[in-house]
Amino acid sequence: MTKQVTVSAEQKDIIVSFVSGIIRFCKRNKRGVLTALVILVLAAAVGGCYAAHVKKVTQNSWAAYYAAQVALLSGEENEGFDLIDSLSEKYPDTNAAQYAMLLKGDILYNAENYAQAADVYKALLNSTNETVSTVAALSLAASQQAVKDYKSAAEGMNLFIQNNPKSFALPQAYLTLAMSQELAGNKTEALNAYKHLADAYAPTYFGTTAKEKMAELQK
Repeated sequence: MTKQVTVSAEQKDIIVSFVSGIIRFCKRNKRGVLTALVILVLAAAVGGCYAAHVKKVTQNSWAAYYAAQVALLSGEENEGFDLIDSLSEKYPDTNAAQYAMLLKGDILYNAENYAQAADVYKALLNSTNETVSTVAALSLAASQQAVKDYKSAAEGMNLFIQNNPKSFALPQAYLTLAMSQELAGNKTEALNAYKHLADAYAPTYFGTTAKEKMAELQK
């Protein structure tokens, strides 16, 4: 029992000594301590304001994306495109703006405005959003195929495969590459791409399609 009281007293002395030390330090360095406190308060305020700003930008950008979708679904394509362009200009690099531009590219592609669609997709290739940049790369190659620019489509897919060796979209990239080479008349390159698909993705749609294409090319 006596031992426990002694330990408690020692702990109390340590705490008192520590607090007293802080007080003495603050008295000796009053200006420095006040400056540090001001900096901490300002940092906290700036951090809070920035977080609130980011939240507001996120909310407003998605609201603008929704407004553009409503216009497009209502058949107001020009108005929808204007809203998307305004969103991209006002909130650049936000996810909402980038997905809106993908939507614009898809609408142009489906309307067979392939060259315009390609321009939209090309602007998204360097997106930090992996999904956006991946879809943009594949869609750009499809647009280039549609205007018979097979060389650019193949080069784009080779670059994508090289830079994204673990991408979920590799099978589609190889298929697009193979088809671009085939359409360009590059039989050997096409067969090589189809063979990779057939070997690496045998049990999938891509592997099956590749085998069928190889059989056709080797007739």
